[in-house]
Amino acid sequence: MRRTLLGVLALTAFAAAACGYSDPYASSGPIANESPAPTAAPSSSASPGADDCHAGAGLPVVTYPDGLQIVDLKVGAGAVAKTGMNLTVQYTGWLSSCGTPFDTSRQAGRTAFTVQIGAGQVIPGWDEGIPGMKVGGKRKLTIPPALGYGSQGQTDPNTGAVIIPGNATLIFDIELISVAPGPSPSPSPSPSASPSPSPTK
Repeated sequence: MRRTLLGVLALTAFAAAACGYSDPYASSGPIANESPAPTAAPSSSASPGADDCHAGAGLPVVTYPDGLQIVDLKVGAGAVAKTGMNLTVQYTGWLSSCGTPFDTSRQAGRTAFTVQIGAGQVIPGWDEGIPGMKVGGKRKLTIPPALGYGSQGQTDPNTGAVIIPGNATLIFDIELISVAPGPSPSPSPSPSASPSPSPTK
């Protein structure tokens, strides 16, 4: 019985991790599944630098007016992440119950995730909560539903299985690996001189 249950859980986790989820707040890109598809189901033995949903007890919590909470688990010593930059991160995401992660870049077969922060490529809680981190740092974000997946949550588009229930508070541990300048903004066209009407006499 236990082996069957573990098999079903592993299959469910694989299905959840193997597909990207559309972001109700952005027009492009997967959100909950931030890095390339895994080759196996999540295991309890994560890669070095493993994340812990319960980390940060006793550390200062910064709460934003919109409910986002930030705890710096480790302050980095490198370059500062700024909106518009391309960031490479390792991360793990949980529901607020801190059970099995619904997504992690630390799983075997996965790689660190690169994103342009502040460009709507990830959920709003990431775009708001990551700027200010320094390379080498690790931050815990507690993201209220309005900055995550809202009342609709996320389902597996192939099976319809609920991955993130509606109105779910999410917890992410994010480690900042590197920063790089984002793409150069496209130049705005210069206003062309328009002919002025000739004054009439």
